[in-house]
Amino acid sequence: ASLDTSEDYQVVRLNAFIRIRQMALTQPFPFIEQCLKSTYLAYAKRAKFATAASVTSLLPTITFMGNCIVELYSLDYASSYQHAFVYIRQLALHLRSAIQKKTPEAFRVVYCWQYIHCLKLWTAVLCSAAGQSDDEAQLMRSLIFPLTEVIFGVIRLVPTTRHLPLRLHCVRFLQQIAASSEQYIPTTSVLLEALDLKELYMKPKRVDSRGKDIRGIRLPLILKLPKEGALRTTEQLDACLGEIFVLLNREVDLYRYSPGFPEFTVRICQRLRKYSKETKNGKYRAYSRGCIELCEKYSAEATKARSKLNEAPKDIKRLEALKPSNVPSMRERYEASIAKEKRLEQASQPALSDAAKKRARSEATKQKDERDDDEPKSKKAKKKKQKKEKVEVNQKDLENVDALEEDDEVQEGIDWDSDD
Repeated sequence: ASLDTSEDYQVVRLNAFIRIRQMALTQPFPFIEQCLKSTYLAYAKRAKFATAASVTSLLPTITFMGNCIVELYSLDYASSYQHAFVYIRQLALHLRSAIQKKTPEAFRVVYCWQYIHCLKLWTAVLCSAAGQSDDEAQLMRSLIFPLTEVIFGVIRLVPTTRHLPLRLHCVRFLQQIAASSEQYIPTTSVLLEALDLKELYMKPKRVDSRGKDIRGIRLPLILKLPKEGALRTTEQLDACLGEIFVLLNREVDLYRYSPGFPEFTVRICQRLRKYSKETKNGKYRAYSRGCIELCEKYSAEATKARSKLNEAPKDIKRLEALKPSNVPSMRERYEASIAKEKRLEQASQPALSDAAKKRARSEATKQKDERDDDEPKSKKAKKKKQKKEKVEVNQKDLENVDALEEDDEVQEGIDWDSDD
């Protein structure tokens, strides 16, 4: 049988989404809520298997499903707000449980691909709503703050060297939210703290690559570094430091038209000057000097532009008060930067070898067989559970705005256990 990630299944999946969207628009009101709930639960369950080992087969499917959900949640923001509030709250409760228990099992619930994919989905949903100006879209904008706090909580949960890639994933989410909503979200400290890791100043270990298919490290496809020798090889250092400086440069570009930009770059320049003196690698020193030059250039422009303002910088409420009328907006500059990055990444990555493609296909087939074997067992367990307890979700639960203060666990509908 063909894999459900093949091109034949993509056509079926696209037609299914078109019908779901059509029914959500044409059927009476309660039907759209069932569509929103069912599609998100299907995405969350499927995201559990979208790991680095199966990225070539499952990641395109997860991306497609996420785009479809973003489209569905933009149809009716009043209904979408209630569901988004419940599911973002669910992520917050899992994070709170991990902070309180501090056990490896609780940490694995948060530090897994399923949780990160769900954060990525809600980031995309809220960023899509942030571009709308109607009153219902403002409801969705009100969820930006709780989602941002959840992402910051994930960053601070286990601040170890091994989980540096995961923290960089979270920084990308925060920058996407900041660019779409045109709000200031401080992520510079997270990036500068990464420069304090002692592994950056140690001599890299040599790795015997004979007989291996070495393609470098692609940070978008991993959440954590190897347990032994984390950030100790040249490939890991190049990937992590390259990502850090890419995000730093993007952070500088996002806020370059803010009246407080010269003060914003003081800490960045101080830390990068110190790093350029301490590092012995010429390439990394060039990265830091390039970022310093960019900060100094934009700071001079901002200082000159804000001297013409009548108000003091602290009295200006608009973030991009110095932006000329013919310059793209914060959101447009961010999207252009992402598009350029994707083109460069695609051009720099060599083609997969036949052996690597074969391994990816076999891995995807193996995971599909495991899911098929687990489905009958999970169905039996669900039937037994339904006989003992019937779970009901009413409208009052969705409208409860004080729900975050309640001390409870929310785990219905999604299996958050992960072996990754």
